[in-house]
Amino acid sequence: MSDRDALRNELDFLLASIDDLERERSAGDVDADDHRRLLDGYTARAARISRLLDGSEVEVTSPETPSAGPRRRPTTGVLGILAVIAVAALASWFVVASSGQRLPGEQITGLDPRDEVTRLLVAARQTGLADLDAAIAAYDRVLAIESDQPEALAYRGWSRALTARQMDDPAAAGEMLGLGVDDLVAAIEADPTYPDPFCFLGIIQYRFVGDASTARPLIDGCLAADPPGEVRGLVEGLAAELADLSD
Repeated sequence: MSDRDALRNELDFLLASIDDLERERSAGDVDADDHRRLLDGYTARAARISRLLDGSEVEVTSPETPSAGPRRRPTTGVLGILAVIAVAALASWFVVASSGQRLPGEQITGLDPRDEVTRLLVAARQTGLADLDAAIAAYDRVLAIESDQPEALAYRGWSRALTARQMDDPAAAGEMLGLGVDDLVAAIEADPTYPDPFCFLGIIQYRFVGDASTARPLIDGCLAADPPGEVRGLVEGLAAELADLSD
């Protein structure tokens, strides 16, 4: 069996395990803590394997001899796999939210206002999305200090996805969109209770990829999680479109 075949088999096993885990949770056969721990492990490994299969990440076999070769960004198929992983993480959000760790609409970060990361986040929010390059650079500065900051990952990812929509070169647009999806999945992995990356992935799956069936649970979960008003405004019309498609 080739290395790629082994990775595909492992990915199939992980996705099946996620489905089994959700059935066990629904049946009450696994508690919330074990569900969260197992789901986080499955989704992180599945996301990494999907990137390895697409060539957007290189497996390093030893510190001295890293694998070499060109890297490509995720194709539409891999975007679909990552969205499936995001749907699984959405189930984790419902478990955590119901446990009382965070109520919908609460402050996301809880950082000290004097904190440097908070200062940079405020500056990034003020930049907005009118200048996408400036927004990406602003969130880069946050992530240089705190590499798993969920808000910075989510909004850098969304800024990259919007940038991709404006690019004329299909290859460059695919590269940029892949970077954006990577950021959004990383935001979910960093904090499955944060609704915004689910909202953005739902928009990407429907508007960019044309996959209504995968977009629907992401958008429904996004709205159920009480996202900020500006994000809710982006997805409410889309949710109505998806509801019409299912009728």
